[in-house]
Amino acid sequence: MPIDFLSPFDLALDAPLDASLDGGRSTTLGKTWHQHAADTCYILVKAGGFLGSTYLMTLGLPLLFFLLISGGSVDLLFAQIENLAGRFLSADPVRKAGFVEELKFAAVGLATLLAVWRLPRFLNEVATRLQGEKL
Repeated sequence: MPIDFLSPFDLALDAPLDASLDGGRSTTLGKTWHQHAADTCYILVKAGGFLGSTYLMTLGLPLLFFLLISGGSVDLLFAQIENLAGRFLSADPVRKAGFVEELKFAAVGLATLLAVWRLPRFLNEVATRLQGEKL
C-alpha cells in the first residue's frame, strides 16, 4: 500500500485562487506570494552579506593603518600593538573607560562611513537582480 502524503503547502499550490477572498487582487504587480517570499529571502541574504563584509572591513582597516605606519614591517607592527596594550593595561580605570568609549565611537563611525559609501552599489545590485536582469 503506497503512502501518499500531501502537505498543506502542496495543497495550497494545487488549489485554485479564490478571487472572492482578496477582492480579485491575488497578485501584486504580477507577482505571487512565492515570488515575494523569494525576493524577501534574496534581499535578506544580500543584506547579511553586505553587513558582514562591511564589519569585516571595519575591523581590517585599523590593522591596515597600523601596518602602513609601521612601513610594512610585521615586527614594528607588533611592537606598536605591544606598546598600545602595555599603556592600556597600566592606565587607571577612568582612562581605560574613556579610551574604550572613543574606540567604540571610532568603530561605529568607520562602519557607518563604509556602509554609506557601499550602499548605492548594493541597492543598485539588488534592484537590478529583482527586475530579472543579469549583473
